[in-house]
Amino acid sequence: MKKKKRSELYLRYSIWLTALIVIVLIIILAMTMYNARERAIIEIFSSQQAIVSYQGASLIKEAVDKSENAMRCLAFQNSSMELTQKQKQENIRNLVQDLGGLVHAILEIDDQGIVRYGYPEGMFSGIMGERLHDPNLTHALKKMHQQFIGEILPPRSIAEGLGNQPRKTLGIGLPLFRPDHGYDGALVAFLSLKSITARLSPQDQPFLNELWLLDESGRVVFHPDRDMLGKDLQTLTHQKNISIKTFFYNPKHYSEMIIYRKDHGERFILAYESIRLGISLWWVVFVTPYDNVLGPVRKASLNIILGALSLIGVVLIAAISIARYDVKRLRLKEELKRLKEREEWQGKLLREKMTIDGIIEGSPVPTFVIDKDHKVILWNNACTELTGYSSKDMIGTSDHYKPFYKTRSPSMADLIIDRNLDSFDIHYGEGRVEMSSTIPGAFQAVNFFPGMNGKNRHLHFLAAPIYDETGEILAAIETFLDMTKELELTRSMQEYAENLQNELDENIRLREEVENLLNYLESIIDNLPERIFDLTSDGIIQYVSRSRLRGNVVGSKGRHFTEAVAPEHRDYVMARWEDAQKGIFRPYELEVTARNGQKRSLLITPAPVKGTDRFVLVQRDITERKELEKKYYESQKLAAIGQLSAGIAHEVRNPLSSIKMSLQILEKRLTPMGNDLKRFKIAQREVDHLEKLVSDVLIYAKPSAPKKELSDIRSVIEQALVMVEPSIDDKKIDIQKEYPQKAEMIYLDQSMIIQALINLFHNAADAMEHGGRLMISLKNEKDFLVMEIADNGCGIDAQDLPHLFNPFFTLKSYGTGLGLTQVRKIIDLHNGDIEVISVKGQGTRFVITLPRTPI
Repeated sequence: MKKKKRSELYLRYSIWLTALIVIVLIIILAMTMYNARERAIIEIFSSQQAIVSYQGASLIKEAVDKSENAMRCLAFQNSSMELTQKQKQENIRNLVQDLGGLVHAILEIDDQGIVRYGYPEGMFSGIMGERLHDPNLTHALKKMHQQFIGEILPPRSIAEGLGNQPRKTLGIGLPLFRPDHGYDGALVAFLSLKSITARLSPQDQPFLNELWLLDESGRVVFHPDRDMLGKDLQTLTHQKNISIKTFFYNPKHYSEMIIYRKDHGERFILAYESIRLGISLWWVVFVTPYDNVLGPVRKASLNIILGALSLIGVVLIAAISIARYDVKRLRLKEELKRLKEREEWQGKLLREKMTIDGIIEGSPVPTFVIDKDHKVILWNNACTELTGYSSKDMIGTSDHYKPFYKTRSPSMADLIIDRNLDSFDIHYGEGRVEMSSTIPGAFQAVNFFPGMNGKNRHLHFLAAPIYDETGEILAAIETFLDMTKELELTRSMQEYAENLQNELDENIRLREEVENLLNYLESIIDNLPERIFDLTSDGIIQYVSRSRLRGNVVGSKGRHFTEAVAPEHRDYVMARWEDAQKGIFRPYELEVTARNGQKRSLLITPAPVKGTDRFVLVQRDITERKELEKKYYESQKLAAIGQLSAGIAHEVRNPLSSIKMSLQILEKRLTPMGNDLKRFKIAQREVDHLEKLVSDVLIYAKPSAPKKELSDIRSVIEQALVMVEPSIDDKKIDIQKEYPQKAEMIYLDQSMIIQALINLFHNAADAMEHGGRLMISLKNEKDFLVMEIADNGCGIDAQDLPHLFNPFFTLKSYGTGLGLTQVRKIIDLHNGDIEVISVKGQGTRFVITLPRTPI
């Protein structure tokens, strides 16, 4: 008996424990569904409010722009000197009336900030003639001569008429100008934020919203409650580390935040959008209490839960009563108890179904459910609003395709009921349907439905199976989310991004073309023989050609061009620059010293740059041209002298021959002795000297063409040394030779070159004292042979060097002055070059360059 009672007690406790667990699970399930629904409602509501805040910001911006344009027109009209003061006042009065309450008041101030006139007149009766104190406004209007849009400190009479607005209000200031463009005062308009924001009051929304305006520092500049004005976001949230920029640059444009009023914190939903007024960034914020959004849902859910708990309590009480009275007849009542439990569970399931149906029916997400026979068993209100078909038209039918398709076509829920998953690609397009990552067995897709309930819509739809206790599909649920605005916004952003990218690519291409053209032109200019200076009207260098090829140059960009001019030429160059500035453009020459010490002649040509106030200086090196001109004039002079000398020499040569022959005949016949013989020898020596002079003149005046043949230059030098051996030996001159090991073969006329070398060796011997040193060296340089003849004699003065090769120029007390002239003539006939380097007291060096091959 005790064992039976123990068994009955154990069974009773098991039943109670099981019932308790079921109740707890039901409550947990209900709370989970409630929390999920609550979160979804908050997100949807916040997204809607973000759109409302965007529209509100657009309306405020439109109102401010309208007021700004009207004020600009008014400032333009009142700046006219032809209007009387009465006409200007009438213009102000008409503008305030035309704006229909957007502008609360307009006043006109003079150039000292004194109020001259205002409308409505009643607000300004006490402040006429007073100064308007606002540093920011005064600085923008008077100092910068710019319009001002932002917060302005209004007079007390205007501030009282602005109602709940703060001590500062939004205003627009536009400067007035005299005909001479001088500052003549300004027009200042005080905008009525209360009137502007009144058009944004959400009268048709079921929730109570507050409209706030915040400046870029997070300070409240407009609020229905005057006590909230001037407070910042950190004070309201009790969060010192919060940043208005970090907070309001949330891409969702909405957030949840606890705001404290009178030390009482309450959660709010803030939907916001930025608006730029002048140089300031303001924020339009719609603030909704969290409880106002979830209050109705919470009440309905609480009523359902309380009803369910009450019913569960009643059932439990009934079960306890029945269990007490039926303990003795447990076997008979077990069947009845099972029936009761079945009824209870059916009731619970029915209530749960009703609860779930109520949740789905009240959900803002469009939803419908079909059974395994493809009949609609649930069609919520949101679905009715989306499609235009009511639940009465749909429940119990298979017409759920009609809102979406013109002909019968299976929905995603139909395909899930039939387990026909392979048909997704056929009906929705290949790859467009994907499996949900959060709901097992669910599938989702996005599709476009034109003309759905009068609108073209992009819908995101998700379908999931509903299973029975055996795992079989009992029904299918399908939900919809209107993605039209999001997709249109995304498409607009993509098009905008593509346009920006195309413009960027085009700008990059144009920039590359401009850079290539600039480099091309600069390369052309840099390779010109002339150097070009681009100067401003003040003479500042902006560009110098060939600077990239030669590195940094004197007078680089940003410096005055006269810094590149030697001090002795600076006054002359400045005088020519002043002429150019007056429109007188004349080329001029300068002789400058290069870095290597050489004298260079420069031709400077100034010219204007058409269409600008800039100038161009073209610098051309004309040193070689002047040297060629000099050589040309010298050659002309020498040619004339040569022709004259040749004529004289030709006339003198025959008489000299007769005199020489007569002297020889007389010497043989008379056989003079003593002083007579000396006189004969002197006469013969002078005749020989005259013959040599005549021969030198004829060689210089009418040289014959050289007969070039391949010769060893060393052999030629040795032959010339043999000819001057007496002069060398008399002074005991030391000859030093530096020859290459290999024989140097070159095309030349041996007799001419020997004659030239004899003249050079004689001159070297004459210039050196006893025991001097003569250096002879040969070097190879590509296609030329270089011969150097150097002595350590007395040297030549610098002023005599330019005349050294002139005919009849000599520094000796004897001689014709044609020796070096013959040397140069012979070297020129061989297409070579000769250069002399000498320092007084240190010796002289001749450098002869001859081509290896005949030219």
